[in-house]
Amino acid sequence: MDPEFEHCRNLCSIGQVDEAFELYTKFIEEHCGEQARVNSLVEAYNNRGQIKYLRVDFDGAVEDYTKAIELDKTFAVAYYNRGQIHYRLGRFKLAEVDLQQALDLKPDFEDALLNLNQVRRDLQTGYQFNVTENRF
Repeated sequence: MDPEFEHCRNLCSIGQVDEAFELYTKFIEEHCGEQARVNSLVEAYNNRGQIKYLRVDFDGAVEDYTKAIELDKTFAVAYYNRGQIHYRLGRFKLAEVDLQQALDLKPDFEDALLNLNQVRRDLQTGYQFNVTENRF
């Protein structure tokens, strides 16, 4: 594992999210396009997306998850994360596509299965998402 990237992960794990966000951004800017670090870049985009999600920057989070997917189309977690945001924003069809892709890539991804089933129930019933509810 890239030591520079590992430092970002460690900061997140001890709750220093703002510093981790800045270092993820720096890491992405400095190493974007480096094939040797593509796995770290995929995870950096995904992890920075999670921080953006926690900051309620949903569009920014979707952008980062999408970039992670562009770099590694087999990274199920990014599809799952992006699908959750689509669901929370009431974009059920997009959520369904992403959650299904996450499950296709990782058939034992239990959270993806549970959330996909919820999305499908909501699509069938015409449910409109209420942000005060916590469905996932």
